[in-house]
Amino acid sequence: MESPFFDRAAGGATVIKQSLRVITTFPILLLPIFICWVFWAAGTLYFEYRFPWQMYSLSARLLFAFLIITGFTLLYSIAAFMLLEFLQQLERGRPFSSSRAIGKTIFRDIPMALPIILIWAFIDFLLMVINAVVSSLSRDEEGDKEGDEQFTLESAAKTLAGYDDFSLWNLTIGAMEKGIRMITFLIFPAIAWESISPFKAIKKGFGVLKAHPVEFVSGYVTTLSAAVIIFLPPGLLFYLSDKFHWKVPDPVWVVTIIYCGIGWSFYLYLEQTFTALLYLWNMKWEKEVLLAEKEGRPTLSLQDVRQPSFLDNIADLN
Repeated sequence: MESPFFDRAAGGATVIKQSLRVITTFPILLLPIFICWVFWAAGTLYFEYRFPWQMYSLSARLLFAFLIITGFTLLYSIAAFMLLEFLQQLERGRPFSSSRAIGKTIFRDIPMALPIILIWAFIDFLLMVINAVVSSLSRDEEGDKEGDEQFTLESAAKTLAGYDDFSLWNLTIGAMEKGIRMITFLIFPAIAWESISPFKAIKKGFGVLKAHPVEFVSGYVTTLSAAVIIFLPPGLLFYLSDKFHWKVPDPVWVVTIIYCGIGWSFYLYLEQTFTALLYLWNMKWEKEVLLAEKEGRPTLSLQDVRQPSFLDNIADLN
C-alpha cells in the first residue's frame, strides 16, 4: 500500500537532512562546486561588463549566448559529476581520490553525458530568449531606463546575486531553470554510477521522477526554501542600500561576493546530493520490488525500503 502523501513528502525532506549531515562531515565536497562558481562568476562579470555585445548582429549575439550557456552548463556538469564520483567513493568506503574523480569525470562521464548537457543548454537558451523578449517588451512599455552600467564591486555583487533581475517573471523563469537542472542532476547518476548510455540514462532519470514525484517536489521545495534563507542577508543589504542610498564600503561588497559564492555552492550542493540520494534510494527500492515479486509479497513503497546514507558504512553501490 502506498504511503500517505505527507509521509512521502517527509521522505523527500529527510533526504535533505542526509545531505546536510554529509556536508558537515565532509565539507571538502563543496570544493568542486565552489571552483565552478569562481569560473562562472568571472565569466558572468566579463560578459556583462566587458564583452562588446553592441559590435555584433542579433544572430551573432544569439550564437554567443548559446555558446556561453553551453560553457556554463558544462561547468555545472563537471562539478556535478565530480561530486557524484566523490559520493561513490564515500559509499564504497574508499578514501577520497581527487585524481580518480577528475579522471572519471573528464574522460568518461562528461563524454557520455554530452548529449544530455547539450539538451540542457538548449532548453536554458530557449528560456533565456523567452525571458529577454518578455523583459524587452516590459521595458518598452515602461520606457527604457537602462544605460551602460559601470562595473563596481556593488554592481558585481548584485549581478552575481541576481538582484538587479528580480521580478515575478524572472522568478518564474528561475523556477523552471531549477526544475530542469534538478531533473538533469537526477539523470547524471545513471551515467556516473551505472555507466548507462545517455538516452537510457534520460529514460532512467525520468522513470525515477515518475515513480517518486512527491519526494522530488518535496526536495525541490525544501532546497528552494534553503535558497531563500541563504540569500536573505545579501538581499536585505541590497534593498536597504538602494532604498536609503547607503554608501557601503567596498570591503563589505567583497565579503558579500564571497558569501554569495559559498551560498550558491551550498545551494547547488543540496540539489545535487538530494537527487543523488533519491536516485540511490530508488535503486534499492527497485531491487526490493523485484525480490518481493519473486517471493510473492505485496509491492513495497519507497518508504518501506531503508533510506540509504553515505555515512552508514553500508556499500549500496557495490
